[in-house]
Amino acid sequence: MAADPDLPIRIVLFQPTHPGNIGAAARAMKTMGLHDLVVVNPACEIDDVARARSSGARDVLLDARIVPSLTEAVAGCGLVVGASARRRSLSWPELDPRECAEQAVESSRTKPVAIVFGAERAGLTNAEMDQCNALVYIPSNPDYSSLNLAAAVQIIAYEIRRASNVDEKPGEKADAPPASAEGMEYFYGHLERALLESGFLKPDNPRVLMRRLRRIYNRARLDERELNMLRGTLTALASASADARAATDEVMNTPIYLDYAASTPVAPEVAAAMFDCLTGDAGYGNPHSTMHAFGRDAAMAVSRARAQVASLINAAPAEIVWTSGATESDNLAIIGAARFRSGVGKHVVTSSIEHPAVLEACRYLEKDGFDVSYVECDANGLVDPDDIAAALREDTTLVSVMHVNNEIGVIQDIAGIGRLCRERDVLFHVDAAQSAGRLPLDVVAQNVDLMSLSAQKLYGPKGVGALYLNRRRVGRVEPLFHGGGQERGVRPGTVPTHQAVGMGLAFEIARERREDDAERLAMLRDRLWSGIHAMSGVLLNGHSQHRVCHILSVSVTGVEGESLHYALDELAVSAGSACATATTEPSAVLRALGRDDQLARSSVRFSFGRSTTEREIDFAIESFCSAVEHLRRLAPKSEVALA
Repeated sequence: MAADPDLPIRIVLFQPTHPGNIGAAARAMKTMGLHDLVVVNPACEIDDVARARSSGARDVLLDARIVPSLTEAVAGCGLVVGASARRRSLSWPELDPRECAEQAVESSRTKPVAIVFGAERAGLTNAEMDQCNALVYIPSNPDYSSLNLAAAVQIIAYEIRRASNVDEKPGEKADAPPASAEGMEYFYGHLERALLESGFLKPDNPRVLMRRLRRIYNRARLDERELNMLRGTLTALASASADARAATDEVMNTPIYLDYAASTPVAPEVAAAMFDCLTGDAGYGNPHSTMHAFGRDAAMAVSRARAQVASLINAAPAEIVWTSGATESDNLAIIGAARFRSGVGKHVVTSSIEHPAVLEACRYLEKDGFDVSYVECDANGLVDPDDIAAALREDTTLVSVMHVNNEIGVIQDIAGIGRLCRERDVLFHVDAAQSAGRLPLDVVAQNVDLMSLSAQKLYGPKGVGALYLNRRRVGRVEPLFHGGGQERGVRPGTVPTHQAVGMGLAFEIARERREDDAERLAMLRDRLWSGIHAMSGVLLNGHSQHRVCHILSVSVTGVEGESLHYALDELAVSAGSACATATTEPSAVLRALGRDDQLARSSVRFSFGRSTTEREIDFAIESFCSAVEHLRRLAPKSEVALA
């Protein structure tokens, strides 16, 4: 069912600010059979990001006209409709999307029609609305504070397709009244419960999906008859729900994976996107061979992924450099930036509880003639910005402090440290491998100059990461190795398209569901802590409040560390950093908190993810408490007394 291909209805985008929205609007138009796109004075380039988002609608994008004024964009049109995400008091009536589409289709039979959409956040001003002669009200997306441009275009294009469909019989649904708002709300609640109980929605927080389902059903404008049919379908799910509940009563499969801070499983959507790159025509071209279509397609996929990564941290796509992971990003940021600025000074400041990738990079610089100051944390694992300020010198060129500690989950005040570094004109590097997708990240507001990111910590593939480089303050760093000029010469080597695509999609998904995931994971973390801390001698490592949602680290008195980890064979947990498991030394992070060697060795790090369930947490509580009690019964009485 497509719109009349000769329908003279024009979509006008007024001063759009993001190329991805232009591409997505073109895709929505093409899907619904519209082709006339006009862009007025865009605040961005129609670049590779726009072309990547257009996905199958390149002809619409290529044929789009760019004009300097709204007057020129709507010239020759009879009906000119301005889209708004808020109610307005204007001299002409306000239409809903369906009414707008019906009037547009009817008016287009005599004269061309234009539907005008304002910039993503600003919308259309009243002065711009004065050039229109009708208003369509499209309620704002609940995830955003104003009109979502691409979604709004899709809604209107869909309604135009419905209104222009010649196969639809007039009055076909006249015998059934529209579904009431109360009836729809009851249906949504019933739908969510049924999907959860049937096992279709796993215990992941379903809010993001339910918001999407609401939008889909709202656009469909169900009548009472259709709504009753759907209610009957939900009732039929009852037996499936019973089967799902019976399945949860079966024996728990072990070991239970509680090591998400080390690595996360690849999200199914990410794996599918990577598979398409590996097996489809769009993936096997070299993204740097843009003389032919295969290379250009791969380049567009990489560009889109770069934009997806940048969006999570409020960076520009051009500021993202692909690497093999956070370890390489840390080394490139610290060694590369320090060497490049060595003419200004050769002093670096970091903390004593950083990831091994940071600490080893700093030790390498010390061998290369640099002076490194290691700032200590307090007993809760917090690094005081005042202590960082006190360590700064005239020749300090770089400060490196991780956002979330990978062993104990403590959150550092990177905004405060970033502010003082900016005041002293010192570059600030942040390892955000554990905070990306779990905490808000804004490299502009937090004054971050370099940021290390990892895909495998956020349901993406292993072997790929990224480094954010502030274009204005950093510009470039000295590369660690040499070759071609890829990644602006900072990181030579062919970018693996499928890896970049996987990381980009993983970061986009994480951005969409960050708040929901964080709320659920914090609940699971607190549930576990409530279940084990009542046992004597179980100590929380790190601050009780300033900690990330997905990590819980504890130390246990009265047991021997190696025995404890062997006893927890039904739980896939760790003692600390996955990058330091090759050493038998107790954790330097835990020793920095004041833990003695025995407590540092008898520590357990639990970390949780999207697939972790309350039932698994309860199983972990039972397993942990049982193991500790058993080991304490076997231990010498003097050691147990210490507990």
